[in-house]
Amino acid sequence: MKNLPWILLASLCLSIGAYPLTYLVADGKTGLLETKSDLLLSDRLWRLGFYTHIVGGGIALLVGWTQFVKSWRMRFLRLHRNLGKLYVLMACVSGVAAVAIAPFSSTGWIAGLGFGSLGVVWLYFTQQAYCSVRQRNLRRHERQMVYSYSACLSAVTLRLWLPLLIVGFGLNFNLAYPIVAWLSWLPNLLVARLIVLNDPHLFEPHSQAV
Repeated sequence: MKNLPWILLASLCLSIGAYPLTYLVADGKTGLLETKSDLLLSDRLWRLGFYTHIVGGGIALLVGWTQFVKSWRMRFLRLHRNLGKLYVLMACVSGVAAVAIAPFSSTGWIAGLGFGSLGVVWLYFTQQAYCSVRQRNLRRHERQMVYSYSACLSAVTLRLWLPLLIVGFGLNFNLAYPIVAWLSWLPNLLVARLIVLNDPHLFEPHSQAV
């Protein structure tokens, strides 16, 4: 039973991380693209930013959760490091793209500001995590990675909150989407903060394996 939360987390990350494939193989509008105007969809730069964001974010989500499994870090140190580098690269690529396309949110500036802020926060904590491990400050690296991946997990929590707001609370999409633009990641950061505060020796005794 103690592994049940990890199994649930991994399942959500794997399924949502692979979700961008539906956009790549779909013929015509699908998912979020159905809310976009034909004029915006015809903009090649916006489409480049959108696909860069979802593909990069999907890969980061797929590989990121594995970095927190202590036994795997000990047994597969080289793989851990390589996946960590891949996560940082994909998080930075996806984060920059997110900030670039955020102003074009179909529901207005509140959603755009929410998603743009998420992109900045994700980039910041990812950069801090990378700099910390380069400086061999492994404790700080681990804590910053908790914050970084909590921002990455917004892709999961968004898909949990949005149907709850629409179906459970009866909100229409134009009202629910600006709310979820903030609700998808602010509580995640709060949970990350609680994890860090309540576990002063985070991930020990395997910290030196990073």
